[in-house]
Amino acid sequence: MWSRATGVVMAAFLAIAAPGSTRAETGLEGQLVDAVTGEPVGWAIVLITELDRHAHADVDGCFLLAPVPPGNYTLRVVRIGYHQTEQSVVVGDDGMSTLHVPLKSKPVRAHETLVEAHEHRSALEAPAQVMEGGRLRQSLGRTIAETIALEPGLSQRSMGPAPARPVLRGLGGDRLLVLEDGGRTGDLSATSSDHAVAIEPLTTERVEIVRGPEAILFGGNTLGGVIDVVRGAVPTERVDDVVGSFAWQAETVNMGGGGGMDVSLPAGPLTIRLDGSLRRSDDTGTPAGTLVNTDLMTDNGAVGTGFVRSWGSVGGAYSLYDSDYGIPPDPEGGHPSGVDIRLDRRHQELRADLHPARWPWLQSLDLTYTHNRFFQEEIEASGAIGLEFGVLTTNAEARARLVPVGPLQNVTGGVWTERRDYKTSGLSFTPDTRETAAAAFVYGEWPAGPWAYNASLRWDGRRLKPEEERFSEQVGLIRERTFQGLSGGLAVERQLGAWHLGATAMRSFRAPQVEETFSRGPHLAAYSFEVGNAEIESEQGLGLELTARWHSRAGRVAFAVFRNAFDGYIYPRNTGEISLQRGDLFLYRFVGEDALMWGAEGTWELHLSSALATDGSVSFVRGRIDDGEDLPAMPPLQGKAGLRWQARPNLEGRIASCFATEQGRPGPFENPTDGYVVLDLSASWHRTGFGLLHTLSVSVDNVLDTTYRRHLNRVRQIMPEPGRNLRILHKAFF
Repeated sequence: MWSRATGVVMAAFLAIAAPGSTRAETGLEGQLVDAVTGEPVGWAIVLITELDRHAHADVDGCFLLAPVPPGNYTLRVVRIGYHQTEQSVVVGDDGMSTLHVPLKSKPVRAHETLVEAHEHRSALEAPAQVMEGGRLRQSLGRTIAETIALEPGLSQRSMGPAPARPVLRGLGGDRLLVLEDGGRTGDLSATSSDHAVAIEPLTTERVEIVRGPEAILFGGNTLGGVIDVVRGAVPTERVDDVVGSFAWQAETVNMGGGGGMDVSLPAGPLTIRLDGSLRRSDDTGTPAGTLVNTDLMTDNGAVGTGFVRSWGSVGGAYSLYDSDYGIPPDPEGGHPSGVDIRLDRRHQELRADLHPARWPWLQSLDLTYTHNRFFQEEIEASGAIGLEFGVLTTNAEARARLVPVGPLQNVTGGVWTERRDYKTSGLSFTPDTRETAAAAFVYGEWPAGPWAYNASLRWDGRRLKPEEERFSEQVGLIRERTFQGLSGGLAVERQLGAWHLGATAMRSFRAPQVEETFSRGPHLAAYSFEVGNAEIESEQGLGLELTARWHSRAGRVAFAVFRNAFDGYIYPRNTGEISLQRGDLFLYRFVGEDALMWGAEGTWELHLSSALATDGSVSFVRGRIDDGEDLPAMPPLQGKAGLRWQARPNLEGRIASCFATEQGRPGPFENPTDGYVVLDLSASWHRTGFGLLHTLSVSVDNVLDTTYRRHLNRVRQIMPEPGRNLRILHKAFF
């Protein structure tokens, strides 16, 4: 049900949008054709670069971009097998403008053509890592963490397949924000390794990994970066026909599979979008046997609508995510039969993307309101509920993007607020707490010949207010706490021919969470008895990074070295003591200590011939506390290397090897982990048939059924990683 606050925000959006709604609709329509044969060219992306607007050409090459304000624009067309085309176009004020766009064909050399349809970044910035298209489909897993696990610098923290979460350069939790359509998910995945990310990858359009000063736009604690899972739940473009896709996926390692569909429907000035998915899997098989209690059942659905006019768009969406999954048995006691987790998330969202003509200094104004209701139960083998979590999270944001101001470009500023009501029951003694937070931020870029600069600044404030004030011998004085601080970033880049040399400095601010401050009680699904620290202070981070990137027609190479120093790094420290209240669980106490992380990262993609290419990455990070002790949960040196063969324009094969060295420097009470090398094979194929564009991806993971263990998997002492796995994904676009 929509809340009263939701209705008020929706009315405000419509009030802002109403002026100018009677203006005659203007825009672009046309057809794409082959420059030699004159035949229609379908399934292309057509973009207006100045407005970040895009449309998909249908099977006959016809496209429609409407509404578009009158003016001069650059039209860009991208299509696999054809040269990228750009041309200047004029949209008049007397109706639709009609175009006939010829495209020149070219041989396919690269793995894929990368299109960012909602481009908000310029070439001045260190580019984000983007997964979409064939690259995303080839890696699609049961979770977002599994899907992007092989991207440069990334690992995944897990307690079984379902509750996996990404870790970037050793930074996890809320130091690496996982967002959905640019907003907070409202789940508890950042707080503990047994909590899942409430996002289904099967209906995802693309995944963006943002680092550097731009990441500060999303949070002051983003020294690790931001992972934005783009689903497009609220439509921002008008469609003139029914468009969408459907997909099904299956894998053998757990006899699991899933299916999903998304469809956008035209309704005059409205676009209605529907999507849904189902996923089921049994216990995971490994070379050493079955990892029990790792089954998974997930249902996901959403409905959204967008009102699109020449001044922008306004719309809303409602989505649900239900998941039941298991946590394997505790290797050292606690829950010898495992724990089952049941969670559900209800998400409400309102968005307005406005281009007010009355304010010529303002390029766009984005307003966002979201409300999440999250509930999770942890069920013991007896059927008793050990823990319950209930979280209500409300966020609102206003973000303005200005036209160029002198030498400054992409100047963006805004404000953000959050209210979070946190409650627990069962075996937990954590008090019910209300969190309120606010932030203000600004970001900009400055190109100066071969030099380019970008910078950001953000202020954050947060208040924790427990339901009652009391003293706990283990936690301390539980009372209202307030935190505030500044974060920001500065990056500079110098172009020298095909080389780009850069340096980035980042400062982060992170306020402690409720669980880190006031928690006390057994957490069976996390194998721990957790105790907060009521006196803990905020965490400050300072990051430095040097980068070198080379790009030419022969390929690309990138290398980076980094150093992140923390004042008051907050983490749950294993005391090595058995809890007095629960004699089968180790006591974990939250502490804030000075810490240092440093490492390096490299990636490459080289074209060996017109049909053959190699790519890969390697990364290393090491973390230590100031007293010389190694930090826990640090990944070892790891990477991947692959060979890609473009057999035909629509058929591609790949062989890849994933590897890691021994982690011989574990944290306190951690065991070392051996190194490994794992072989993977994959192939992808696409073809048009029955009016649809079909794509098929087939992968064989761990071809040799190698026994190996990942250091960040907390159940590695029970069983190794999954064994040989055949994965199939078929997706069709209409």
